Amino acid sequence: MRSLSENRPAGWSANQNSLMLNKPDAGLATDPDAGTGTCGLDGEAVKALLQGAVLKGRDPLVILRGASIDPLVYGNADAAIDGRSLVRLVRQIQSSIDDVYLGFLGQGCRLALETERMLSFLHCATFGEALRVSIRFTDAMSTDVGPWIEEEHGSGLQHICKYHTIAGVERDILVWIRFVWIYQMFSWLIGRPLALRGVSVKGSRPVQANGFDRFALFGCPVTFNAPVDALCYSWSDLTVRLVHGSISEYEEYYSSEPDWFASPGHGLSWHEKTQQVLIDLQKAGLGSAPIEVVAARLRTRPRRLRHDLALEGHSFQDIRTRLRGELASAYLLASDVPITAIGLVLGFSEPGSFSRKFFAWAGMTPSAYRAEYIADPVKVAAATALLKERRIS
Repeated sequence: MRSLSENRPAGWSANQNSLMLNKPDAGLATDPDAGTGTCGLDGEAVKALLQGAVLKGRDPLVILRGASIDPLVYGNADAAIDGRSLVRLVRQIQSSIDDVYLGFLGQGCRLALETERMLSFLHCATFGEALRVSIRFTDAMSTDVGPWIEEEHGSGLQHICKYHTIAGVERDILVWIRFVWIYQMFSWLIGRPLALRGVSVKGSRPVQANGFDRFALFGCPVTFNAPVDALCYSWSDLTVRLVHGSISEYEEYYSSEPDWFASPGHGLSWHEKTQQVLIDLQKAGLGSAPIEVVAARLRTRPRRLRHDLALEGHSFQDIRTRLRGELASAYLLASDVPITAIGLVLGFSEPGSFSRKFFAWAGMTPSAYRAEYIADPVKVAAATALLKERRIS
């Protein structure tokens, strides 16, 4: 059997009687999360995204620092930023020049007007309704933007976008970042990834030295050198109801720095997503995460998460209790960690509280459970596998 020190989860502080999560230092670090990794959007593309701001007299290195990205990434094909850094960069560019379209258009769009556009469709019932309202509003915002929708041979609805960019900027990078924003934002609105039938762009396939595929996140066929720039939506998505409906939720979504290179939600149920987040937090040493923490990870609100789980026949408390019970039983059978210490690992500050909760879950006390099943090879093997699966070794 293993000792307590051998079974400490990541983030355990040996000098305290509680779990402490290790947090990276803020600022300009040299790890991928800070924007100096080698996998992701390379520095040449980053430089292209900043072209509009540069033409307006802004210092690109100042903007990068404001986004907590190492300025050395600028124009460097051997450096790259990740999806969270991309969100910070886009927000920083927009705020520095007060333009949603990053300074790429002759007639831009102020951020206040973007907020009004969001308000215009957040009250809509379905994605299809929100899409139509958004397009009507966008069409009125700038003469340099001309979106419209049309059927694509009965297979789906094509959202065609026109961007009349100014001289000195790379139009293709604007089309890509706007498509990323449209996909991620509407996926967030419906609580799962849009089932895109296809993406078409007038530009050629972008090639990066690090092999990163900018279009992979859409999860659908992509046609390059196409006659139009367009996203093709599935008919079934048009009737999906929105799960978010306030500007505060939208602001919280961006403040959480979502990963724009990840497929939003991965098509999982709320029960599955909640369970996965709780397991990830257990691996990080947080055995009793509150619903506020989990909801933030899922880019939703606690009340909404409770509602969505209830619709699936689950509750947050039941999911968390089951996962804690499974991990507690695994510790009891696959280690010699004292019962009091197991309770601390799982977030119980009082030994009595842990015993009561475990009894409610297993029908016996922790000590009785260990005595009853410690000689059962099947249960011990399952407990060992569970500890290994959750990276507690």
